[in-house]
Amino acid sequence: MLNAFKLNNKHLAKINSDVDINCAAWVDLIEPEEIDRQVVLAELGQNLATSFELDDIEASARFFEDKEGLHVHSFFFFADAEDRAGNSTVAFTINNGRLFTLRERDLPAFRLYRMRSRYQEMLDGNAYEILLDLFEVKVEQLADEIENIYSELEELSLIIMNREAQEHYDEAITTLAELEDTAWKVRLCLMDSQRALNYLIRRAKMPHNQLEQAREVIRDIESLIPHNESLFQKVNFLMQAATGFINIEQSRIIKIFSVVSVVFLPPTVVASAYGMNFDFMPETHWDYGYPMALGLMLIAGLAPYVYFKLKKWL
Repeated sequence: MLNAFKLNNKHLAKINSDVDINCAAWVDLIEPEEIDRQVVLAELGQNLATSFELDDIEASARFFEDKEGLHVHSFFFFADAEDRAGNSTVAFTINNGRLFTLRERDLPAFRLYRMRSRYQEMLDGNAYEILLDLFEVKVEQLADEIENIYSELEELSLIIMNREAQEHYDEAITTLAELEDTAWKVRLCLMDSQRALNYLIRRAKMPHNQLEQAREVIRDIESLIPHNESLFQKVNFLMQAATGFINIEQSRIIKIFSVVSVVFLPPTVVASAYGMNFDFMPETHWDYGYPMALGLMLIAGLAPYVYFKLKKWL
């Protein structure tokens, strides 16, 4: 899918016809078909990155400049229909004062920026400003995601610290693993954005306003990275606490089974003794032999129990 936007009184307006694409300031392609690539090449003379190039993670393949313009490939965070977190690469190209973006899926940051562009007035209205605005929206999204993880960790903390809610521990541990994976992807996205912006500051010939904007976004990223790092510490603490409580509960259950087996061992010995088939067993002929055997088994079982209680093992 191909979307093109032009500047209209310092606002981005969508171009509804391929005929007017020559006046576009921003050309956005989502999973483009071959015909979309041909339109961009024929009308604007711009070659686009391939899917293989989007997957390349080497710095030399993600930030470079050639005859086709200045290229920056950067991760953008998303959550799929099942709320599983992921990062998708977006290829930015600035050439002849025009911004080209190529991506393989619809992304929340782009949707939010398009909504904002309807009423948000641009300062200079150049390709660098659009690119940096998208990075600003991305950083805001990552900040919101960090806040969401903090909120979920607080809820999980209450569940885990409540020893009476151990039936929810399995679900809590699964959620902790998912949150750790999400925090890792947020961290990767922050670090990648920091590298991309540092490259732009070093290599791109940006106007003064965009240079200051890029530095401001980097400062926001630097402020978020420590918060994201603390998430891993919180997740690890809660994971260890939940695992520790589970181990304590399992040890308690095993201890109960051990004590029960010890309590029933002496009565079993007594019962085994009177279950032997010897000819000479005078107790079998006593009138009170059976009650005596029952009483002996009861005493043999109570004695270890009382001993364990006195030792405070129970």
